[in-house]
Amino acid sequence: MRFFDRKAELEEIELLDKKKPSFLVITGRRRVGKTELILHFLSKRTNIAYFFVDDKKNELLLVKEYLEALRHFSLPAFAKDITTIDSFLALLFELAKDNDMVIAFDEFQRFMKISPSAINQFQKLWDTNKGKMLLLISGSSIGMIKKIFIEEKAPLFKRADNIITLQPFRFKQVYEILDNLHIKDFEEKLKLYFLFGGTIYYYRLIEKYDAKNFEDAVSKLILRDLAPLKTEVRDIFVEEFGKEHGTYYEILHAISTGKSTKKEMADFVHVGETSLSPYIMDMKDLLGIISYSIPVTEPAKSKKGRYFTAESFFNFWFRFIYRNMSSYEGGDYKIIEEKVNEQKSAFFGFEFEKLCMEIIAEENKNGRLPAHFTKIGKWWGHIKEAGQKKEVEIDIAAVNEREILFAECKWKDNIDAEAILLELKEKAKAVGWNKGAEYYAIFAKSFRRRAKDAICFDIKDLHRIVNRQG
Repeated sequence: MRFFDRKAELEEIELLDKKKPSFLVITGRRRVGKTELILHFLSKRTNIAYFFVDDKKNELLLVKEYLEALRHFSLPAFAKDITTIDSFLALLFELAKDNDMVIAFDEFQRFMKISPSAINQFQKLWDTNKGKMLLLISGSSIGMIKKIFIEEKAPLFKRADNIITLQPFRFKQVYEILDNLHIKDFEEKLKLYFLFGGTIYYYRLIEKYDAKNFEDAVSKLILRDLAPLKTEVRDIFVEEFGKEHGTYYEILHAISTGKSTKKEMADFVHVGETSLSPYIMDMKDLLGIISYSIPVTEPAKSKKGRYFTAESFFNFWFRFIYRNMSSYEGGDYKIIEEKVNEQKSAFFGFEFEKLCMEIIAEENKNGRLPAHFTKIGKWWGHIKEAGQKKEVEIDIAAVNEREILFAECKWKDNIDAEAILLELKEKAKAVGWNKGAEYYAIFAKSFRRRAKDAICFDIKDLHRIVNRQG
């Protein structure tokens, strides 16, 4: 697969490359394309040094590997006696005095485990001996990167010229990737996006295993003995959390079944709410696989927040694989395949909401909505009905100081939008909006009847929107 997009990020690296010494940190979720971005840039340069920080190797083995990577440079005689990361870094910075270099460390935060003193050595060398280098640092553990670079007492606080958080691709980019893989059917593109989100690694597997649609991808990449994603989730959790990974599994399992508040999760996992917090923060801040939202009309410090699965593949895995782990480990994939076929509409529906929110945000940015909105999210609350509290959820709500837009998302065909609009208006009463105009939008696979007083989007409309996006 060719390298896709990342134009702004490449321009930032090239700008800093011309202004050496420069120091750039690239962070973001696993599998999002950080290594590919760095290697793509390095492929166009000479005098480069790329180092992967492998925490499965001890310090001595890493030093030997790193020295081998410098074999095309003229090294001093003492280099052969170097056995520590600290000494290796001193050599590296010494080389940069006389060589115009690009130096990259991938998964830099792992030095905290292998050789904690290396972080302070970096600080000392960068402050006193920068040379002519562009230093590229990447890390998937977002929380650890914050501890090293962003927090006020971090050892490398304020050293980096810039810190880029690489985001997963939006559907527009995934659409182009799938086009490049000769998958042309728009609905199949949507379903593959619902399965894998914007994580580029999974689309490379789609290409490698020649998957043609959603069912093909599930069968080839997940539901077979030699599937490349068979141990993906387990490997990530064991690497990050070791023996405690089971508790993280249970929390994500709870979220995948709709337990979105701390209390609901705590009851499900049988762990106290207070004890649950560190696990939630790890998954939110370290891995970025869950997100936290509050109703869009609530103030930032509202206690009405809920947690959602941010990674599409994790959502699929906990909905269909984790719940049926005995069958999965036993190789009884037919049972899981049947459950996927039975329940995939509900899964698609949840992911469709996320796509619709993405579309609303893009249309808002390009001025194609009835007003410009400053906050876009979900809304939930309660309304009294027959003396009882009834929970109300609205798929998407967008607001500014005077106006609000409510949207409903239905992954179904032949929708009667007029009937849905009546239901949406009834739910909107729970918001109690009295500041100004209200607007409505309805998303569906297809409509039997469109609504006069709502913006209606079917997947043909979404196809046109994606094609015109820049």
